[in-house]
This record gives sequence, C-alpha cells and structure tokens, in this order.
Amino acid sequence: MSRRKQGVVGVTVLLVLAAAAVGGAQDKPLAEKDIVSLIELQIDEAAIVGKLQKGGLSFSVDDAALARLKDAGATEAILKAVQAAGSKKPAAPGVAPVTYPDVLKLVELGIDEAAILKRLEKSPTTFTLSAAQVAELKQRGATDALIAALRSGRTAPPQAAELITDFAIVLDCSGSMKESTPEGEAKMAAAKRVVTDLVSKIPDGLNVTFVIYGHEAFGAATNPRNCQAVKVARPLGPLDASGKAALSAQINGLQPTGATPIALSLKTAGAELAKNNAYCGLILITDGLETCDGDPVAEAAALAANPKLSFGVNVVGFGTKADEDKLLARIAEAGEGKYYDADSAKDLADAVGSVAKELETVAKKPDTVVSNRRAVKFPPPAVEMPPMAEIVLIETGGPVKDARLFKKGSITKYGEEIRVPSATAAYDIVWCPKEGEPIRIVKKLSLPERKVVELKVEDFVGFIKVNGQGTPEFIHAAAMDDPGDLSFSTQRAKKFGDVMVVPVGTYKVYVNRNLIEEGLKIEPGKLQELE
Repeated sequence: MSRRKQGVVGVTVLLVLAAAAVGGAQDKPLAEKDIVSLIELQIDEAAIVGKLQKGGLSFSVDDAALARLKDAGATEAILKAVQAAGSKKPAAPGVAPVTYPDVLKLVELGIDEAAILKRLEKSPTTFTLSAAQVAELKQRGATDALIAALRSGRTAPPQAAELITDFAIVLDCSGSMKESTPEGEAKMAAAKRVVTDLVSKIPDGLNVTFVIYGHEAFGAATNPRNCQAVKVARPLGPLDASGKAALSAQINGLQPTGATPIALSLKTAGAELAKNNAYCGLILITDGLETCDGDPVAEAAALAANPKLSFGVNVVGFGTKADEDKLLARIAEAGEGKYYDADSAKDLADAVGSVAKELETVAKKPDTVVSNRRAVKFPPPAVEMPPMAEIVLIETGGPVKDARLFKKGSITKYGEEIRVPSATAAYDIVWCPKEGEPIRIVKKLSLPERKVVELKVEDFVGFIKVNGQGTPEFIHAAAMDDPGDLSFSTQRAKKFGDVMVVPVGTYKVYVNRNLIEEGLKIEPGKLQELE
C-alpha cells in the first residue's frame, strides 16, 4: 500500500470516528481529547454543540480546560456549550422516581413504613390519590400515616421561601391529547378546563407566560418542522382580570395536533422567564414523552441552575404509563420541582389545584400603597418613550379616540395618581401621546378595595420604528384583527424614524398604502425596528 493510500485510509478512519462521536453513542459523554479531535477535523460547529448538549462531558471544566480548547480552535459557541455541559448536575446514581405501582409493590412486600417514607423523600413525585387508590392501598396493608404522607408531597426546597413574581404554564397540545380519559372525555378538553381554572386562581398581578407545543402539524408525522411547533401564546407580563379572560378564551380555542417537543418548550419558557431575572417557577402538563430527540431532563437542569427558579419545574403526567411516569418525574427532579401522576381528569384537576394553592402562598402580591382611596399610579417609564400628553381613565368599552372627552379621571405627569371613582364599575386606561393616536393599555380595571395600585406603562406597550428615506404620506400600524387597514385605528407616524407606541399584540404595518410587514409581534417594552 502506498503512503498516499495509507494517508487516505487514515483520514477516512478519523472521519468515521468523528462521525460516530457526533452522531452515534448518543449517551456517551465527550472527553476533552474528543472535542479537540472534532475541532481539528473541522466538524460543523452546530454538530459539536448538539453532541455536547445531548451527551455531556466526561471531564471537569475549569479555566485551564477552556483555555486549552480555545487554543485548539474552539469557537465561542463551543466554549459556551462546554461550560453549560460542565455545569449540569448529574442525577444521583440509582435514585429513580417512585410511582404509585412502586408504592403498592413496597407495601405488598412488607417493607418497613419508615423505609418507604425515607425512599419517598428522594423522589420528586407528589401523589394525587383517588378514592379507589386509597382503598387499594389500605387493602394491601398501607397505614393511614403512609397514605397521608403520599398525599402531602415533598418538602419544598429552602429557596422556595422566596416569593415569586413570574410563572410559566407549558401545555401539551400534541395529537395524543385527542385520546379519552377514564371519564370518557378527550384529554384536551379536560386539560383546557383545568388550565383555565388554574388561570382564574392565579393571584392578580403575577407575571405569567403561556407556552404551547404540538399545536401545529406539517405533513407527515416525521416532518422535522413538527418538532419546531412551540409557541409563546402569551408573552411574560402581569395577569389581571382582563388578561385572565383573554387567556382563557385563547386556551378554549386550542386543538390537539402534532408532536411532543418538550425540551424545546422548556427552553422557550425559560427564555420568557429570563426576561425579568426574578424569582419564578413553571408547570408542564403533558400526556407523553419527548418525541423530538430533545433532552428535557437537561433543559430542566439548565433552568434549575438559575437560583431564582425557586418554585422549580413542576410536571404533571396526564394519563401516562408507569414507565413514562419515571422518565417524566426525572424532569421534575432535575428541575427541582414536583411530579404529579394524574391518571384521570379528576387527578389532573387535583394536581393542578395543588399547584394553584401553592401559588397563592408563594406568589408575591402586586405592589400597593396602603390608602383610604382607590387610585392607579404610573411611575416614570424605565424605557425611553415618546412624550405623553395624558393618561386617561374611561368606562370599559368607551371610545379610545375620544377618550379625553369622556374621561373619568386623568394625569398629565408620571408619578401622579388617577382616582378610581367606583368600587363596582370597571374601567379602561388610555395612554395619549403628544403626537399620534391614543391607545388602550389596560382593560376592565376594577378596585373593590381602597388602595393605590402601581402599574408600569412599559408592561402593556411595545414600540415600532420604520426607517427609510424621503417623506412618506403616512406610516401606519394596525392590529392584525383590525378590518380597517387604513383607519389609523392603532398608531401612526409622520416620518421615518418616529417611534410608534402600540399595545402588546400582533400588527401589520403600512407605508403610504403599501403593506410592508404582517404578523409583527410586539412584546412588552421591546422595540421592533423595520428597514
């Protein structure tokens, strides 16, 4: 064999080994030398990062290791992936979540009650026992003390003493949610009812984001696009009475359709929670396991690495099998939350009801000023905004364009209070710029108690700026559901570069009579700049 042929064979072998390191042996962690080999062979950066995310590392990450990898040619993305993989806490060996069938088996075997309780302390599972399950446990010899311990759940971690201000709800809308519960209704129908009830019980003022997955399907079940079907249906923001009504209506319209990208949904919810860098928590409701090759356990662990995730990643397995419960419970365990095994619609209601009760305890109440008057106060915005002419209180449903003619109260300076006249009536709040259209920023505000509530304008609005040359006839932003495209019903600007303030939502943007953008998503306090 010639030297030339030997060299070709050698390179081929190295490439095969590199391909195996990236695409095969999915659970095998990478050594430092493996990463260096992949870099030297110029393996695609995304493939290396993906392998690190899935397989993790077999070595300790310190400054010296990072420096060696950088010298070997590691990109910034690879170094960050190495740091992230090195920070993941491995699951305790041999410690698996305990399911209801496991408890039955332990009782049948006559295992000492103290030993069972000690084992349960290591499991993230919280049991929602039905009357039939309680009877079954008693029949097999379980004591009242053991049953009470099963129902009480685990002790909350010490950091849970911190009051949370932000909360994420992640809901499974995959095709399997079409299946029926033991009660005979579709899982999706039960889930929508229970989540709507959760929304109604969330303390007013808590910042809430709602994330769904599996809500769309694209062609065949194996279509990769199905695994991208994750949507922030409600961006993180304060949830008041009107927000609850809007979110409930949104939940009611959901339909079960596609795949189950749990890992991506957790990552998406985590990105929403990261916006405020505040104490927070999450609940995931799913009827099955990840179907998109993601690693939800790793994503939950990454979320739990944030010390402010004090409420943890809580998981409800709805109508899942015992082996699925074990895997789903590992997500809760990695996320330092609780796992709820819900076999029926009633179990689901009980599990989510337990979360709702905990939220009432750990949720930080909205900032209020003790007072013998009802009023709303807007501090100066923390973000740059166009000048404000007036903030106006009108009766709910009143005309926005003529709000200043029908106002029940108003302020012309930030920091002043708008008095709320009635304890029973509902009001809207309209923000009026010095130039441009007034916009409704708060709907159906009511203050049954005598107090002063502080709200932030930037929590309810976002911004659009259109850049260009010349002098346009007009620039116009209209809500997607606005039938009058050129009616100036939302906001307008006189020239390129002017910032338009609009309520949080989705918009279409016109320059003169030309539609230049459609489906533009506006988030609280964020600027969307169009060229």
